[in-house]
Amino acid sequence: MKHVVSFALITMTFLSQAAAADDCTANELICKAARNQDRSLFVRDRCRYQQTIRVERFRLKGDEEKLEEVRETSVMVEPADNPDKTGQTPVDVRVIADTDKYGNPKRNVNEDDKTLLSFGAVWDLAFFPLVPERIKYYTFQEVVADRRNEKWFRFVPRPEVTDQPLASGIAMLDPQTGEVLTIRIEGLHNLEVLDKNARKMRSFHATIDYSQFQDVLRMPTLASGGGVSEISRFTGTFRFRFEEGRYLIVRKID
Repeated sequence: MKHVVSFALITMTFLSQAAAADDCTANELICKAARNQDRSLFVRDRCRYQQTIRVERFRLKGDEEKLEEVRETSVMVEPADNPDKTGQTPVDVRVIADTDKYGNPKRNVNEDDKTLLSFGAVWDLAFFPLVPERIKYYTFQEVVADRRNEKWFRFVPRPEVTDQPLASGIAMLDPQTGEVLTIRIEGLHNLEVLDKNARKMRSFHATIDYSQFQDVLRMPTLASGGGVSEISRFTGTFRFRFEEGRYLIVRKID
């Protein structure tokens, strides 16, 4: 049975969770952004949704980049039916469309094929870097906003923190509500805490735009960026364009 969640129920869910974020000691607007990211991730984790990524992968040949691969992949992401042995609910990532290394559509798609979208924990760190449990590990500095009617804050990990996966970059916020409009990621840190393979992501940068969902949430719907990877099958310099959407809540929100 699928679940349809109203604006009112999402708001009530947020209010019931707000107490957990009340110990936020950062700037008030940052605390609002953290609550926004928390409730958005909470609902997203209970959704089925689609992701599409186009990746161009290069290798350096002398002083020039040589294009080695152009691949476009679409996956369907949804929570598993049952929790695992740890009590956590795994997330299933199923490939629904793919191309070969030259960008030509494949007739036969391997649903379990490994793609850059398989590293969901890394993407979640980039898309939701300001969830409440991470706020205390960052330092924040307001910077001059390039767009009117926004507040921008640079966030960087505290130098003594080495056991938490963190990001660095600039968060662009609605100055009244704290809604996250755009995040510019400049780096990901301590990835080995997430996954032994993820630490082979040598550099990563992205600009992520968020769209409203159910009027009270902000989901990461568009992103572009690049980096340098030594992950097996994804080695070299890469650039990407990413889309996410078609959210459908499939797990009950308590």
